[in-house]
Amino acid sequence: MGSVRGVGTLLRPAAWTLNQRWDITSWLARWFPKTPAKSVVALKTPIKVELVAGKTYRWCVCGRSKKQPFCDGSHFFQRTGLSPLKFKAQETRTVALCTCKATQKPPYCDGTHKSEPVQKAELGSPL
Repeated sequence: MGSVRGVGTLLRPAAWTLNQRWDITSWLARWFPKTPAKSVVALKTPIKVELVAGKTYRWCVCGRSKKQPFCDGSHFFQRTGLSPLKFKAQETRTVALCTCKATQKPPYCDGTHKSEPVQKAELGSPL
């Protein structure tokens, strides 16, 4: 009986220690911060695009995508803690999608890009 207990102790991997759990948590915190970064101004004018009915799109929330106004994954690789806004087009039509990232009606432009704070902001900087 004593040997069975000993075997269980010997086979328990070191990865199960409390310190290891903290290391995993810190790794996750680097990739998924608790406090997300602020969105940055990608452009100061909206982009007109034709949305196709029934198609799902991913609008860039962080402002760092090189494929504006859509997401290219930059939010993940730059560890912003932000995620794209996934939406489905209800009808085929041309719309203006926000690129200043300050709209109150995401992903659609509401004219906020015309405001003084947006116009004075540098591209790539948060508002």
